[in-house]
Amino acid sequence: MAVLPSLATVADLAVLLGRSFTPEQELQAQALLDQASSIVRAYVRQDITRATTTNVFTMRRSDPLRHGCAGVVTLPQRPVESVEAVAVDGVATADWWQDGNDLLLRAWSWNQPPAAHRPPQVTVTYTHGWDPVPGDIQAIVAQAANRVIVNPSGIRSETVGGESVTYLIPAVGEYLGVLLSRTEQRVLDRYRRTAGSVRLRGG
Repeated sequence: MAVLPSLATVADLAVLLGRSFTPEQELQAQALLDQASSIVRAYVRQDITRATTTNVFTMRRSDPLRHGCAGVVTLPQRPVESVEAVAVDGVATADWWQDGNDLLLRAWSWNQPPAAHRPPQVTVTYTHGWDPVPGDIQAIVAQAANRVIVNPSGIRSETVGGESVTYLIPAVGEYLGVLLSRTEQRVLDRYRRTAGSVRLRGG
């Protein structure tokens, strides 16, 4: 599996902080951005960056009166920019159309082998994601990395020897580190893939 690029760059982080990095600090910043990008991708369940991938999906039956087709598969990565190739049980076909993230196959037999023994398997090559990465996602990744750089100890509030120290810990009592705040999660919710039919189009 290809390694996905960070969703924000060291240059983005330097602008946020209003500073430049030494070579050693650049390595640390890149590692934190990589971690923050992984956390954001795990939360939204999306690759986010533009890519072309090939995946195999199990066709499911559709309502012929509603869709006028034999079956449908839902492409998980969003937004779908284009579909390059489709094959059903290894047989290439052009008898399909796209409706958002759904790929509708016009005709296919479900009554003969191998469909009689299992649902047809649909291989799809498609291009998905954003180029460039949306600005709010970039900002959240940079902010998550920034929290660790400027405050690696997670300081919030403590009195030691008459001195007051503050710890950056949210109300739930958990040190953030390279994690997402609730506010950041709410911003990312519009990109999040769920069991429903949320569809985002590039713009």
